[in-house]
Amino acid sequence: MKMKKRQRKSERDRNDGKDRLSDLPDGVLLYIMKFMKTKHAVRTSVLSKRWKDLWKGLTDYTLHSQDFISLSRFKEFVNWILIDRVHPFTLHSLDFSRHGCIGHNFLHRIIQCVAVHNVQKLTIHVNLDVMDDFELPINLFKCESLTFLKLSAQSITRTMVKCPKSLGLPVLKTLHLMNVTFTATYDDCADPFSTCNMLNTLVIDHCALRRGTTVLRISNSNLSSLTILDTLEPAHKIELATPNLSSLTIRSDPIRQLTACNLPFLEEVNITCRYTNMPNDPFIFTWLQLLADNVKIMTLCSRTLEIIHNLSTHDSTKVQPPCFGRLKSLKVYAYPYTKLSDDGISSTVAYLLQNSPQPRVVIINHRK
Repeated sequence: MKMKKRQRKSERDRNDGKDRLSDLPDGVLLYIMKFMKTKHAVRTSVLSKRWKDLWKGLTDYTLHSQDFISLSRFKEFVNWILIDRVHPFTLHSLDFSRHGCIGHNFLHRIIQCVAVHNVQKLTIHVNLDVMDDFELPINLFKCESLTFLKLSAQSITRTMVKCPKSLGLPVLKTLHLMNVTFTATYDDCADPFSTCNMLNTLVIDHCALRRGTTVLRISNSNLSSLTILDTLEPAHKIELATPNLSSLTIRSDPIRQLTACNLPFLEEVNITCRYTNMPNDPFIFTWLQLLADNVKIMTLCSRTLEIIHNLSTHDSTKVQPPCFGRLKSLKVYAYPYTKLSDDGISSTVAYLLQNSPQPRVVIINHRK
């Protein structure tokens, strides 16, 4: 009997028409709205007087042009909510993405807004209507509040735009750069990251060196995680001056010149080589020799193993693999595009580890 009464009371509560969502505190509602696209969060203002100005308390904005029916509507919305806004507002993070080409003046205004409001987290993905030699706005790299920056920018000619020679960003912890170029800081060497004193995670994705620059020096005593994706040309050189590095991922065409300081804290290495149709150059063993003393967890793709296999079968290029003295785990991803058979992968792994204590080996076959 009591159960039936409770059920009837529950049904009355559900059917009384009361807006229970609106009864929640502002902080809870704003937290929910944080996970919405900003366009949709603003639309809640039409629900009732309770919601009319609630969106103005948002501190995290997501502005993507694909959410709008036209680029002109998107620009109007960005101007209204961000650039031309009259009353003071707080902005902690901005995720801005625009398809098509954006005017460089418009980008300057967005970055100026970011700098004025001391944004902490910033993601920008744009194509610019500029020709070659366009340098990204310097005030972006002087922002003293940024802790996270993800930046992808290309010009109208599909060439990359320039980063400043040295990045300021004193409290930046995570940096992801895509489609930008680095200019020599001194001589023929670019050294852009040495002044980012709190940088912990760095991703360099499809980046390059400007003409006359042949060396990318990654110098940072705080950096612990480094990812290099499809960056630089084979003739270029990478120097690692990162004594606290613990994780290194390289997915790239062969960069034949890689040097590194002592890496006593290095634990995890992930190497994916893009092509195997190259001269028999033992660059891969140069990489592994630099990393062998300390690495504990290593991941290789089957294309990387194919390069090692090719080198091991030619007397002119056959070299002794390094000793991986601390290696505990080797993981190999076997992909369909690899010419090596399963037996070939196993024999190449055995060749690679012949001078090492036997770690745990896992081969993940994606060819079946």
